[in-house]
Amino acid sequence: MNAELVSSETDSEPSWSRPSLAEASQALLGGWWDDPLGRLSVGERARTRDAAAGAFAASPESVRRAREFASGALEGWGFREELEDVRLIVSELVGNACRHALPERGVPHGRVVVQLRRLDGGRGGVVCMVADSSVKAPVRVDAHHFAESGRGLGLVSAFSREWGWEPVRNRGKIVWAICGGEG
Repeated sequence: MNAELVSSETDSEPSWSRPSLAEASQALLGGWWDDPLGRLSVGERARTRDAAAGAFAASPESVRRAREFASGALEGWGFREELEDVRLIVSELVGNACRHALPERGVPHGRVVVQLRRLDGGRGGVVCMVADSSVKAPVRVDAHHFAESGRGLGLVSAFSREWGWEPVRNRGKIVWAICGGEG
């Protein structure tokens, strides 16, 4: 995985046609997002057979904690091939949420929730979802090769099979990326 080899071109936009929505329930993100797991308090973690969730403070040190959390979940599921890609994606999405999705006025600290879900049904792979309280859409920019920032969503696009985002009524948004499995 060499980020220097990743193009900064915007030829790979997020896909808005998520796979297997017809198969999944009509819940948020086609049944991927587990709402009770999304209501965890900062510092809490939860796991089911097919999902893992963790809530983190919207602060820079949470990027490392979220990456370690994701690593543990994927190792437990045996997703060794997807591990480094998911670590990078979690780092970028949690970093973006901590940097750009600041909490509303009057709220002392924001919260970022990471959910990982195994995708079965013959496809395999894992979906990584990061929720924050901001309704601002993630914006992919065409960062110059020498720019100090602006490559995050380009990396997410390059290291995932597909990515996108969904607003959550009165609660912010969820940015998601799919790694591994059928392409």
